[in-house]
Amino acid sequence: MITVHLPASLAAEAGADTLTITDVVRTVGDLVDLLAVRLPSFRALFDDALINVAVNDDMLLHGVRDRPLADGDIVELIPTISGGSA
Repeated sequence: MITVHLPASLAAEAGADTLTITDVVRTVGDLVDLLAVRLPSFRALFDDALINVAVNDDMLLHGVRDRPLADGDIVELIPTISGGSA
């Protein structure tokens, strides 16, 4: 079982701010593919780098799709924040 915490932009579509995934997902890439089916707007957000991924409080910066997942992992989908002054 993988627990996925969703940002508000996806929680509305999912009907909850947390999903419990019982399907077999071996990597973050498998999870991304599953979420893209369950939450149609997710794929565009992920592909446009508007969503960051953390697993067990560890922010993933490189090789996100290849990161292995294990039973009991907690995945957080975090909206990208940018801005500031020049």
